[in-house]
Amino acid sequence: MGEVDYMQIDSLQRQVNAHSASISSAQSRITTIDEKLERLRTAKKSVGEIQKKVHDIRYPINHRNIQPEWQGKQKDAFIKQWETFSTEYTTFQTEMDTFYDDICDEITRLENQKNEENGIIGWCQSQMNNLGNFIEKLLH
Repeated sequence: MGEVDYMQIDSLQRQVNAHSASISSAQSRITTIDEKLERLRTAKKSVGEIQKKVHDIRYPINHRNIQPEWQGKQKDAFIKQWETFSTEYTTFQTEMDTFYDDICDEITRLENQKNEENGIIGWCQSQMNNLGNFIEKLLH
């Protein structure tokens, strides 16, 4: 057992502390990401339910415009309004699909970000472990 270099140990301990602070920071970011993911998953579920309801009512509504006994101005007026409604209905469905896709993309982005943060934590923990080993050997 040789002479202990306390300056080197102090320097190594500062590195351990810096890694510990990085871990705390990454854990805080993960907590924030988890909160966002929870809200997005709830929104995704709600949008999915709305999409299903919109889809389920489309078929019966589409068949209401088939009224062979209708004639004249009322039929023409109805068909014109029906075409406008049908176009707007389709636009709404498309917007809901886009919104759902955007939510899925954001969930994936945040999950990937969380994986990166976990990687940072793992790397910092490995560095702390190595530094702890080195400090222990210096003190021995």
